[in-house]
Amino acid sequence: MNDDSMRESMLESVALYALGVLPPEDAALVAAFIAGDDEARREYHDLRAAATALAQTADEPVDSARSARLKERLMARVRADAAAGRLSAARVSPAYPAWMWGTGLAAAAAIVFSVVTVAQDVNTRGELAAAQRRAATLQTELAESQRSSAAESRTLTDLLAPDARRYPVAAGTVVVRGDHVYFALSKLAALPKGRVYQAWTAAKGSATMAPSVTFTPNSDGVAIVALPVDATRVGTVAVSVEPEGGSKAPTTTPTFVRPLS
Repeated sequence: MNDDSMRESMLESVALYALGVLPPEDAALVAAFIAGDDEARREYHDLRAAATALAQTADEPVDSARSARLKERLMARVRADAAAGRLSAARVSPAYPAWMWGTGLAAAAAIVFSVVTVAQDVNTRGELAAAQRRAATLQTELAESQRSSAAESRTLTDLLAPDARRYPVAAGTVVVRGDHVYFALSKLAALPKGRVYQAWTAAKGSATMAPSVTFTPNSDGVAIVALPVDATRVGTVAVSVEPEGGSKAPTTTPTFVRPLS
């Protein structure tokens, strides 16, 4: 798969992310992609509005153009996976990235297809009572997939916020919003046994790096990390590979060092 087709598939995944139906590991990859890509962020915010309207069809007007694009994005992924014979697979073959999945996608497609149908019923036939019952059932299904902790919700809100500051780094993006700072990393190398990645921060005007949290990426090299610091006081952030448990000072060449200015 070339870079253009991979990127287009990722943009199609943004529709699923906007619906909140991705499993956690896939959601992390798509969130990191959105955080570091201007077009993906615009697409997410636009389709999220459509997804919200679809989930509230009984009470809110539906933007038919956005809804159609949301459905088109999702069905394009379904057709592509069906043509490749992947819809019945629990996990994709090594020839494809981990964000292309099987049964979960088919279920999400069924949900959004039905929700769009509900929206069309409301818009074209005015069958409000029947649509309300159907929408309530579908909302319950979507709500099950959208449940997350308050901290996770805040992190994702900050990562995707239009007013967040973004700093490209070798492995992804550093995102700063208000007094929060995050790493949205999607290209981290696999770690040797007994090693972890460790974050470092330096106060504004200081060259001394203070140790912060340790973390390991998932099998796809993805990690979304919230640093437990006041971003307004931080001048530089960095990441290095350290022994499990972390170090008091970096012991390897940093993966990146990024001034936040």
